[in-house]
Amino acid sequence: MVQQDDSSRPELWRKALVSETFAENGTARDRFKRALLDMEEQAALLASEIARDMPEFTQHDIGHTHAIWEIANHIAGPGLQLNPAEVYVLGGAILVHDLAMSSAAHQVAGKKLRDRREWPDALAGEVRKRYGRPPHALELASPPDDLAKAADKHLLRSLHAEVAEELPMASWTSPDKTVAYLINDPELRQAYGRVIGRVAASHHWGYDEVTKNLAAPVGAPSFAPIDWSIDTLVLACLLRTADAAHLDSTRAPAILAAVRDLPVESRDHWLFQARIQRPYLKHGRLVFTAPDGFASDEIGAWWLAYETLSAVDEELRNTDSVLSDHARSAFSARGVANVESPKAFSAVAPCRDWEPVEAKVKVDDVAGLVRRLGGSELYGDNWVVGLREIVTNACDAVKAREALAIYRGGRPFAGRVSVWLEKRDESTWLACSDNGIGMTPSILGGKLLDFGTTSWLSADVVRGNPGLLASNFEPSGRFGIGFFSIFMAGKRVKVTSRSVSGGPADTWILEFSDGVEQRPILRIATPDEQLDEPGTMVAVQLDDYLCEEVPTNEPGGNRVFLRARIQRMGWRSTESSPLVDILRYLMPASAVDIWASKYLGGRDSECAVAKQEWVTMDGVKLMRRLLGLPDNGLDDDDSLIAEGDVDPFDGVEYAEGVAQLIGPRLQLVHDADGRPAGRIAMGTPSMMDEDFSYPDASTVTAGPARTSTRLRSVCGILLGRPYGAAREFAFPIASYASMGDWVETEMTKLSSQAPDTQKGGWCVVLAEMALRLDRDARHLPCWRVKDGWINYFQLVQWIAQRSDFYVADPYNFTIEIGPETVFADVDDGVLVFELGRKISLSGNSNTTDWPENAKHASEFPFRFLFGRALEEAWGVSSVNLDRVFWRPNSRHVEAGSFHGRRIIVQVFPFERSEL
Repeated sequence: MVQQDDSSRPELWRKALVSETFAENGTARDRFKRALLDMEEQAALLASEIARDMPEFTQHDIGHTHAIWEIANHIAGPGLQLNPAEVYVLGGAILVHDLAMSSAAHQVAGKKLRDRREWPDALAGEVRKRYGRPPHALELASPPDDLAKAADKHLLRSLHAEVAEELPMASWTSPDKTVAYLINDPELRQAYGRVIGRVAASHHWGYDEVTKNLAAPVGAPSFAPIDWSIDTLVLACLLRTADAAHLDSTRAPAILAAVRDLPVESRDHWLFQARIQRPYLKHGRLVFTAPDGFASDEIGAWWLAYETLSAVDEELRNTDSVLSDHARSAFSARGVANVESPKAFSAVAPCRDWEPVEAKVKVDDVAGLVRRLGGSELYGDNWVVGLREIVTNACDAVKAREALAIYRGGRPFAGRVSVWLEKRDESTWLACSDNGIGMTPSILGGKLLDFGTTSWLSADVVRGNPGLLASNFEPSGRFGIGFFSIFMAGKRVKVTSRSVSGGPADTWILEFSDGVEQRPILRIATPDEQLDEPGTMVAVQLDDYLCEEVPTNEPGGNRVFLRARIQRMGWRSTESSPLVDILRYLMPASAVDIWASKYLGGRDSECAVAKQEWVTMDGVKLMRRLLGLPDNGLDDDDSLIAEGDVDPFDGVEYAEGVAQLIGPRLQLVHDADGRPAGRIAMGTPSMMDEDFSYPDASTVTAGPARTSTRLRSVCGILLGRPYGAAREFAFPIASYASMGDWVETEMTKLSSQAPDTQKGGWCVVLAEMALRLDRDARHLPCWRVKDGWINYFQLVQWIAQRSDFYVADPYNFTIEIGPETVFADVDDGVLVFELGRKISLSGNSNTTDWPENAKHASEFPFRFLFGRALEEAWGVSSVNLDRVFWRPNSRHVEAGSFHGRRIIVQVFPFERSEL
């Protein structure tokens, strides 16, 4: 290694370790100098390993540490003078602050990278990123090489500051069995090793942590003068600002950029740092320039330069405030020039043949945005969505703790969510508590309030719960908006939480007094507010119109009925129901026990929804829950009290009949891993409407909670994954194969119930479902001709006997007489079938083809099968039916009759000679 001589060292170094300033204590001064040079030699060897593990990163070799010294000298200015002990500590911190960006440094620190407890989570994070699911055990035990390397890099980045704190005390054994240290002088290692480590680690701390841990100076050791104390706060500020400001071309040599296979995301970093020249100081600000500028195909690098230098400016300004607040002298550099706007920066970093326009999203009314997008604007005027979301979050917290217990091989954990109503100051409050992983104050006052950012698998949560990413935990919440929906129920909200790693005294409270219009208060809980076990409780003061207290003489006390909107097949109404029934309606697929009470104060609590009970519970009871009916049917004392513009009692009675008819026929379907993913059944022929469809008596869930999504003409429940921020739309997770097996069974069952083909139409929905799932439905009579309903094989014969015919949609022959709908007679030579029918997911004004991976997902199934029959009967091929069924090709002709009167309908002609 080529060492710098003393004359090339920055002034801060030379004043302390070379000049005559401290000549009277030359022995101590020289000791510090020798120790620092020795440490530099060892650190240089480790720094050279960084490029091996992180080739896409700009230079972190010993040249980077020398450059940090130079720019630190520049930032500090002539007013700052460090004593030899301070230079030694600062120099040591500069040497080790980035060393842990290599796996070699982790070994020196005493633990290989993949032996660290964080490594499974890092690997699991890469699996989740690639596949969108929790990792399998085999993937953690024997991971693909590319994922393992990606996990290594993630961990090297995330842990390097933490491991830097350990390195000054680290040792290793040489081949000759001797033990060596980064700090070989044992007295200096004992006196300053941990101080150097903390200053080095602090470059990734927040300023609050820096001032908390490094504000008090460190005294001198016995061999040094008593006034050689160390101001660790000044040293930490100098390290972090100099490290941030080292951005010139020495970090990104062109020759290395040319020979390394840089990923796309790294190229802009290398390019902009190669263009930036070393800064100079002017009027208290660093001036960075890039006179060569950036071409139009280098826009990304220009903007990255602007954003990075803006961050350096913020770092210098924050440092200036910290030094001032703690009565320290200011540095000479207190900001960065020319970053107040893109236009200003373009004056020192020219944009060649293009203009920088800052199209940054700006939100002036943050509270209004949260109020709208976290409330009725997103979810509609239905406050129970807020209840659904906080109970879903509580279930996620419990599932996370259960997953951690399984992953860590600990004792079984009995998770539970409780929901109740109580009186406080003449107001009714709704509370939801869980015994899940809880939240630290940084999460409670940070990620929880980070609108639009989910916190479940964030770095902060995972850091406090090692193993969470590597476990099988999969949160239902994904969008970071659900918590704010609770303000639809009331403006006063209180969140009490205790992290699983804390004790009762670590309980914290977040309070909102007026929704999101005013800033919340985060405070430590008083002794009577502390939680006895980890978990979270969310309580909201309900708006008066949402609840009605009903006095009773029952032992449990008064009851409270809540106004809730119920979607029940074709009926939607607002109904007053007990909390227990509402929870059963909202959370039909809960994977956690949910307890609730019908009485005020939570007395006589009962298990409203048992963990995974939907899989095995009585089918009629399950259908009642899905349809918003009491568990025991309409004779229950808690029969629904309904309001609205529809006749809800007709809907209730009809729904009860559907529950009793369909409940016994529900059949399990599974996901790709064989886990239960739904219990469903097709409607029976007796339930069919005039348009050959069954009532919408299904729900697709988002995790445990119901959504507005339904699978048309299917009854029952399907587990799903949410789509869209409102979580009102979801895609079923049942596998294609399992759904196909299910529809095969349904075809067998229903075919035996309705064998009379003359009364066809009953099987249209069933055949449509089978065709979408690539199952054979050719035996089902779905085609109507003069002589009645025929199946596919009969259809082929019917077409083969003709040289031309007409095709019409059934709606042309539908005749409504008062409340009754009848079907007109069809002429000979006319074929009637569903031209534009597709099974789809519906709800919340959305309609989506399903399943997405069907063979003929973009086609209308009956058109497709008709085309096959046409090709088989007439010997033609590749008939473009979309062109044939184009509306301008249609005609209006007499094609049927009703009670002896001819009717004119729209038809599409088919002539063999033209095909």
